[in-house]
Amino acid sequence: MQGFSGAKYKSFPSRAEAEAAYKNPGSVKSTPKKKKTRYYVIWDGENSGIYTDWDVAQKKLKGVPRGHFKTFGSKVLAEKALKEGPEAYKGKDFRKTQDLSEEQITKIGDPIELSLAVDAACNEMTGVMEYQGIWTFDRDQVLFRKGPYNGGTNNIGEFLALVHALAYFSKESDPKFKTMPIYSDSKIAMGWIKAKKCKTKARPSGEVAQLIQRAEAWLASNSFSNPILKWETKVWGEIPADFGRK
Repeated sequence: MQGFSGAKYKSFPSRAEAEAAYKNPGSVKSTPKKKKTRYYVIWDGENSGIYTDWDVAQKKLKGVPRGHFKTFGSKVLAEKALKEGPEAYKGKDFRKTQDLSEEQITKIGDPIELSLAVDAACNEMTGVMEYQGIWTFDRDQVLFRKGPYNGGTNNIGEFLALVHALAYFSKESDPKFKTMPIYSDSKIAMGWIKAKKCKTKARPSGEVAQLIQRAEAWLASNSFSNPILKWETKVWGEIPADFGRK
């Protein structure tokens, strides 16, 4: 709906319904957005279980040790977590996981532990952007963190983070870094790496523009063997490098 700022619109299954709504807008009833079900897992003796009512879960949480509670977006993953115990789920965010079949979850598998995860954060109001790389196998260890920079976007930050990681690994003498996987949750940034071009529609200037030029120049003059893999948020939760500001 470009060029129609503030316009209201709605799709209809038939032309007749659309015309009737156009003539009498007041007759159109908005469909309330269905609230996503959350699954609250508690690992603690008699209180152990999966709850979908936050008020109930909150009462059960009294006296529960820290780390023995986790919120999931996926019922299947919540059931799996309840059986496996809290250890494998500590320090990770699973609120964005989705309901998938056991077969789908098995097919996706687990993330490669010996890898790096990158992510970016950008304030849409101010354009202040930053990015970082964190080891997947040790989420407390930050390999690099850059910014804040003015005039960026989230995708630009993701792109710069990927190039930063590739350039870092290319300088390491240990052979394992030459093929170490890099995870990103941005398909757009991954596509830009493949194209060796930051195809942003934004018009960055100053330091951000210089960083993009440098990144593109590096991609044009260097090759790499590191697999760049999509982080499966719907199964694994938030990427380890997430800034946690959503």
